[in-house]
Amino acid sequence: MDASELAQLAKEREARRGKPSSCAPPGATSVPLPIPETWRAKPKPSPTSDGLHTLIGAHRSIKLARSFGFASAAVGMLLLLFGAGRMTVLLFVLGGIGLARGGAALMHGLLPGMLIESPRPPTPDEMARASAVGLFSLEGVKTFGVSLGAEYILALDSLAWCCTYGKKNCLTDAMYSGELSLGKITSLVWGKLREGVIRC
Repeated sequence: MDASELAQLAKEREARRGKPSSCAPPGATSVPLPIPETWRAKPKPSPTSDGLHTLIGAHRSIKLARSFGFASAAVGMLLLLFGAGRMTVLLFVLGGIGLARGGAALMHGLLPGMLIESPRPPTPDEMARASAVGLFSLEGVKTFGVSLGAEYILALDSLAWCCTYGKKNCLTDAMYSGELSLGKITSLVWGKLREGVIRC
């Protein structure tokens, strides 16, 4: 029995077993099987900045209420670290959360005229949209780092707004040229205070 007969017998055995022959015709190329969709690597969802855009574009009184609430909650956490009483800590933290989520209308009525950007108070719909994003919402807590960063950026914006009396004093151009930072704000304000200038 020569080699050609052995090869033919091997093909017949493979055909009976249901296996494809390993001998491909000349010139044939193997086509890779398609990868199932469930096997393909799916891109990981990245944190979006939708919450920050919503807050930055919000009514000025909403932004100030968020910033004061953020500061109050931060003070409460610091008091906790320094061993303050439980009721004091809860007062600062819960008060800050309440102010941030729903205190914009109250804040609008208490603000001095130089810090009011628009005479129109924030509407309930605007307040509801803002309360659904950021650190003081359930979805925001799930992405704590992103939400904390958004609240910090908003707090810097509000601090700069207050220090420039609503972008109306001599610090405005220097304050808003370039990126805002806590060091920049404090250095500009401290420089004017050292000169004995309180209002310019």
